[in-house]
Amino acid sequence: MKQKWDEYCAQIRVPDEQLETFIDAGGLSSLQGKKLKKFTDEWNRMKKLAEALDKFITPVDPIKVESWCDQDDFRYMWRMWKDYLMEQHGFLIRSRMEQASLDFLQEISEGNVDKAISCIRFAMKGGYRSFFKVDEKTKSQPEKVTNEDTW
Repeated sequence: MKQKWDEYCAQIRVPDEQLETFIDAGGLSSLQGKKLKKFTDEWNRMKKLAEALDKFITPVDPIKVESWCDQDDFRYMWRMWKDYLMEQHGFLIRSRMEQASLDFLQEISEGNVDKAISCIRFAMKGGYRSFFKVDEKTKSQPEKVTNEDTW
């Protein structure tokens, strides 16, 4: 997404430079100048919105995410978890949240890969946006998803 956004921003610069060159060349009647001013005001508003969106898309440089588990089955489930968040909730997990989530998952699973995978599967099955410690009672009687269960 970031790459496509950067391409979009680069593309905006091309007509922006062409517009500035056209305006600097002058030679417009006052009526044409008034019409052009309306257009340039709208154009500048659109550029400001793009700049504001750019700050959201790339708020800070990402950190290097380090997982406590390097097993293939865990890496697969972690990828599934991130894809699930995007697909189910439209939620992109960024590096700091990903690192904190991995650390929390290690904590609640007590470093046990099978327990960690169980926590991920349970959260996905229940439609949750986060995971929590899963015990036998939780497995048999899952909680309902409420607004309080969101990040």
